[in-house]
Amino acid sequence: MAKKAKIDEIQTLRGLAFLAVVLQHAIGHYAYVPEAGLADGTLLGVWLILAKFAVPMFIFITGLVLFYNYPDGVPYGPFLLKRFKDIVLPYLLWSLIYAFFFGGIQTINGSNVLQILHDWATGKASYHLWYVVMVIQLYVCFPFVQKIVQRVYRALNHNPGVLRFGFILLCVGYVWLTGQIGEISRWAEELHVPLLTPLFTEYADRNAFYFFIYFLLGAAAGLNFQQWKQRLWNGRYGWIGLYAIVSSILMYRIVASFGEPVHIQYNATLLLQPFMAVFLLVSVLAVGVIAIAFHQKAGSKPIAWMAFIGQYSYGAYLAHAFMLTFSTAAADWLLPDSNMTLRTAVAFVLCSLLSLILAKLLGRFRIGRLLTGAPAPRKANA
Repeated sequence: MAKKAKIDEIQTLRGLAFLAVVLQHAIGHYAYVPEAGLADGTLLGVWLILAKFAVPMFIFITGLVLFYNYPDGVPYGPFLLKRFKDIVLPYLLWSLIYAFFFGGIQTINGSNVLQILHDWATGKASYHLWYVVMVIQLYVCFPFVQKIVQRVYRALNHNPGVLRFGFILLCVGYVWLTGQIGEISRWAEELHVPLLTPLFTEYADRNAFYFFIYFLLGAAAGLNFQQWKQRLWNGRYGWIGLYAIVSSILMYRIVASFGEPVHIQYNATLLLQPFMAVFLLVSVLAVGVIAIAFHQKAGSKPIAWMAFIGQYSYGAYLAHAFMLTFSTAAADWLLPDSNMTLRTAVAFVLCSLLSLILAKLLGRFRIGRLLTGAPAPRKANA
């Protein structure tokens, strides 16, 4: 298969999504401490809204890259082998690290091997690993999904209006689906099917079926990227305006949920609910517009920095929960009398830097690359 031209905006989107994830988790650490007041809760709510695009964006990128790089079919065995090396193996190793440091496991023996296997299967070793479990499902299903998508795309490509209308209906159906998750969970509990029932009950938040729309949005972009990019850019003012509207509505919902007396909580931003589905679909497209504008307006150095962050984003993502522990401790030590908003900002910056530095350093060594999925450094030409 001939190597296709690189999409410049992809690393920028990866970098933005990684930074957004770190910001979300820094907010999660400080927003609920007793010292956090209404001002903290409100400003952190604004930051949280701006960062919520992260997980849908990562899924969108996965769909875009896969459909862009594999337009004509997938050799299933080599495809899965590469994803095991780049995605699954680093995940398994980091799961062990989190199990040892935070899960109370001191050595691997017969009494805890089942716990380790359970952590691997569910992503329970750390709060952020659920995403990897979910995206692995997308990789496993991709060759089969690709065949279906290609048939529909080829059948309707002569009539793009019908294709777009069909995708809009699919989005509407997805929004409706997110409102039925509780009912689906009750049905699954009654059926009690081994392996399948937990995916729709206890582990519904990492069921790839509930995130398929962002993957298919990436597929729509990857099948004809230049045309999709141009259409997105042509509608940039509409998407940014719509993003501002849905963000304002979400902010109102967040502040209204604080109640009297003030109790800070962000349940309105949970991913799998109807309004959030609308917000996240719009946010993915709005951030896409921002990435295009960034590459048109920014200089070479900012673009290079975002490319660096994007290149090491997966390894840094796996490591960032570990680094956040040290970053929040450092922020508390440096700013003992400061508000929670400032501590969140400091912890976010420290965690992002430490995670990226660690991923970069690990990527220099053959063994270290097993923890990051990073490619080997290129040798200089003779």
